[in-house]
Amino acid sequence: MDCDIELEIDAGSARGEYTVHVVRAPAGGHASGAFTLDVDGIQDRLPQLEATVLASAVAARRTLPIAEVAVREVGQELFQALFTREVYGTYRASLGATQHSGQQLRVVLRLAAPELAMMPWETLFDPGTETYLCQTEPLIRHIPAPDYNQNPLDVAPPLRILGIVASPRDLPALDVETEKDHLGRALAGPMSEGRVELVWSKTGTWDDVQSMLLAGPWHVVHFVGHGDYDPRTDEGRIALVGQDGRAAMVRAVRLMALLSVASPRPRLVVLNSCSSGEMGQTDLFSGTAAALVRSGIGAVAAMQFAISDAAAIAFAHGFYAAIANGRTVDEAARVGRISVMASPDGTLEWVTPALYVRGGSTQLFTLTGPPRAPAYSESTTAAAASGGQAAVPPPAVANTEQAHTDQAMKRAQLRALYVQATAELRARRFEQAVELFEDLLTLEPGYRDAATQRDAARRRLELARIYREALQAEESGDWLAAADGFALVLDDPEYPQAAARKQDCERKQRVSDLEGELRYHSSQGSWQAVLDVSSELASVDPSAADPGGLATAARAEIEKAKAKQTPSAEESQTDMAGTRGSYTTVYQPPPQPRAAPLAGVPASNIAAAQAGQSPVTSQPGASAPLNAVPLAWGGAVLAVAGGLGVCFAVYFLWFDDNYWYESGGDASLRILYGLVTPLGYLLLAVAGLPDRTIIGRLVMAGVVVSGAVFGLSGLNYSVELTAVVFSFVHAGFGLCAGILAMRSSQSRLMGWLLLWPTLSVPLVWVQDKGVFLESWYRTHAYFALIQLFVVCAAGMAFLVASRRLRARSTERTENDAPGGVRNG
Repeated sequence: MDCDIELEIDAGSARGEYTVHVVRAPAGGHASGAFTLDVDGIQDRLPQLEATVLASAVAARRTLPIAEVAVREVGQELFQALFTREVYGTYRASLGATQHSGQQLRVVLRLAAPELAMMPWETLFDPGTETYLCQTEPLIRHIPAPDYNQNPLDVAPPLRILGIVASPRDLPALDVETEKDHLGRALAGPMSEGRVELVWSKTGTWDDVQSMLLAGPWHVVHFVGHGDYDPRTDEGRIALVGQDGRAAMVRAVRLMALLSVASPRPRLVVLNSCSSGEMGQTDLFSGTAAALVRSGIGAVAAMQFAISDAAAIAFAHGFYAAIANGRTVDEAARVGRISVMASPDGTLEWVTPALYVRGGSTQLFTLTGPPRAPAYSESTTAAAASGGQAAVPPPAVANTEQAHTDQAMKRAQLRALYVQATAELRARRFEQAVELFEDLLTLEPGYRDAATQRDAARRRLELARIYREALQAEESGDWLAAADGFALVLDDPEYPQAAARKQDCERKQRVSDLEGELRYHSSQGSWQAVLDVSSELASVDPSAADPGGLATAARAEIEKAKAKQTPSAEESQTDMAGTRGSYTTVYQPPPQPRAAPLAGVPASNIAAAQAGQSPVTSQPGASAPLNAVPLAWGGAVLAVAGGLGVCFAVYFLWFDDNYWYESGGDASLRILYGLVTPLGYLLLAVAGLPDRTIIGRLVMAGVVVSGAVFGLSGLNYSVELTAVVFSFVHAGFGLCAGILAMRSSQSRLMGWLLLWPTLSVPLVWVQDKGVFLESWYRTHAYFALIQLFVVCAAGMAFLVASRRLRARSTERTENDAPGGVRNG
């Protein structure tokens, strides 16, 4: 079977807008989608990304988890943009199909938009599987070009590699012998087996390279040197050595002309230079690698970032060994990346190689015979490579040169680590910055101002922790702790809101203290003290002057006491009559009764107690009677939604032969679950369920919103995480609503009627373990049928309850009318 999933990415109507189309895939189909990508933002982060990748080559104890953050963030951003919902479904289905057949999926990117060619697609990270794509699947950049498909070149081993090292004297010096030794060590195994033959050019000049190409055949050209991108011509270049020893910059089109003198033309070019994989922004083929592929080279492996010696050796070893064993070039690149991952532990430099291919085939060579024994010894080969003179440096000189090379690489890696640490500090990721500076100081104590920067990052981290904890204390109502925390960051300009938040927390703490004092005086019956505290509360927060109606109750008690102390008209007449009848009735005001504790008791309860009525024990509004009209409408809507859903499920299970679910049933259930059913719950909330408190209304709002999100997400076989999560969120809010209804003065029946239709929603995810799509669908339908029946039954029960509520309301109205009979 065809194991390629080929994605064509083209520019949209505006900058940052793109379209992706599945050209072919093992799972079939031609899914497509549109996405937006912050290309400029990623381009700005490329220097930091390069520093991160290079710094990861330093073996530091805590570097890997922090260093990988930048790579993973970019890779996840690219993955989530590219693999839209439909494209991701095709990708997952294709991955499963190839794994089921025992093969491997290959991801092919056809980048038609020039600016996308600069993106580090090798970092693509799938957050669902927590893996980088190029580590588990071959990933190639496809370059459309004439002569679309080339037949593999028949090669009788050994595979001949022409090595070119160019070190002009006006560019940073390369240790030519060391570079040759590195590649020689990487290919030592295949060379000893006769699978590979490596020959080096002498000087790296144009004439020298041309002479070597004419003396072919050469199957692979391996270039080690300097490369860059010329923004004036929008083209990639490599540096050969000129006649005067200075750099002779060769554009990609001229390099292709030089390579064309070889017969046959080399099928593979490896560019181990600093920026050989870098692209321009206006021409897709401006980069050296892409231009070579377009001009006729079968494949080019290029380095998009600077690479350390250890990683270059590891990649070459795995890459060429796979090629020499007959593997395809994309699989060889994946093997090379895996080799890089082994040394040192935790390096991220497997991201650096990028593979560009021409046409649809990645099989460059066909090995037509067994390996041939090497004709020359290692020393002879080295002598031949240097033009017949075995220029082996003395051991002392070689050791000195190697020490200089190692020291230069260490400086570059330390510099990269320093750049990454300062970047994290500037981005206010203080924890990562502290760890990176500590790693840097572990490797090189006293490096520049790393210690000062680390201490500053620690201080910023500590202040950030204090401010975060103060915010948490403020949110939880611990005003004292919050005010103390804000006081510690008052002098820091990074937290300009700290002063205002501190004052607000102190005010809230003062209000809380006065409320506590007011409740204490109320419980002791000290009514005047209650009014005094209430007056002080009003000066601090006018809205908190009468908590729980305690100040109002205190005024009522004081007025009541004054009324009892003033004699009425009848008592005055009794006094006068007693005087005439030789006795005197002296009015004695009754002693003021000691009030019962009133902490938190509303004023309405006090008035009810004075009138001889039973006090209201629930919260204000919690016991208000239900509104029968919206209750009836809510029940009707739920009954209709559940009834229609039951009819749809029954039809699908026993009468449908054309997969109604795919041809409209999914949209029907989205309407029922996502729109109609939430409307029913909204009407129940208007009716007063579960109660009329703020908490009750918030819980019911949660039932409505979570039900709508769950329903509109869809119930088909490619269910997203959103639908599953919000089904359980809906059930949780329903449970809370049912319990609140049971605890209020409403009947327990209302609580149960809220409980069952919401708690049963997660039943729709129950499925059997069958692998067939039809089995999955039908299991869904069975449990959806049960859940919809529960919704319908609950709706009809609400209808019956609303009728009874209206009947009781009518009876009370008649009993309370003038001349009516009042019950109890």
